[in-house]
Amino acid sequence: MAGYDYKCVPVPRTIFTGKAGSDSHGAAVTAYEKIVRDAAQGGWELDCTDTITSYQKAGCLAGLFGKKDEEKNYKLLIFKKQL
Repeated sequence: MAGYDYKCVPVPRTIFTGKAGSDSHGAAVTAYEKIVRDAAQGGWELDCTDTITSYQKAGCLAGLFGKKDEEKNYKLLIFKKQL
């Protein structure tokens, strides 16, 4: 039985959806579709989506000036390809 190779593609944090009054939902969906289509051309199949959180401690000097530790969430599209 063959296994799979996997790759993770970050979802853009922001997507330009056109001017006010345009179909912002449709533009966002189209942006996702482009990512999936581009991967499919390379033989990749969408497996799932996930969210990961990165964590960074404030540096010593930044901490002295009140900067807090920082967490950021990232959405990923996870693709698989049969080996």
